[in-house]
Amino acid sequence: MTDKNTQNAAKYTGPLADYVLSHGVARSSLRPMAKAAGTSDRMLVYHYGSKAGVMEAALNELARRDKETMDAMLPAAPLPANQLMPMIGSVMKTGVFNPSIAVLLELTAQAIRGDAMAQKIANTLATDFHDWLAARLTEPDRAIELLAAVEGWGVLTGCGLDVSFPSG
Repeated sequence: MTDKNTQNAAKYTGPLADYVLSHGVARSSLRPMAKAAGTSDRMLVYHYGSKAGVMEAALNELARRDKETMDAMLPAAPLPANQLMPMIGSVMKTGVFNPSIAVLLELTAQAIRGDAMAQKIANTLATDFHDWLAARLTEPDRAIELLAAVEGWGVLTGCGLDVSFPSG
């Protein structure tokens, strides 16, 4: 994407993310997404290159928002895993991330079924979240443990289980 395309596309990213958050991945097709963003499906493809590019931009925006929210709710300084994990658990239990978790689980299910677009996007999102966690830890090598705990907690609570978040 050229710099001009990036600037023009940026005005659509927020409304696209809002649409995916409200409707889910499977029910997010180009025409309704374009309408929600105040443009046409052709313009979305022009700016993002493909439907996959549109979806990737929307999901990256959701992830950016979630990390920004988490940053505001947690101490700025890196912490040991045994301190950060329960803090993340407390934040997760507020339910503020439930809509994003639902979208991520839907994307993950599509990736597991072999959808190449979903695999690419899910991998990018998981890698970015892992890196965000590693930067928040005094022991960055434990980021994968926290990532697994957060994702597992999302799955199990989504199934209706009352799960305590690990203490690290």
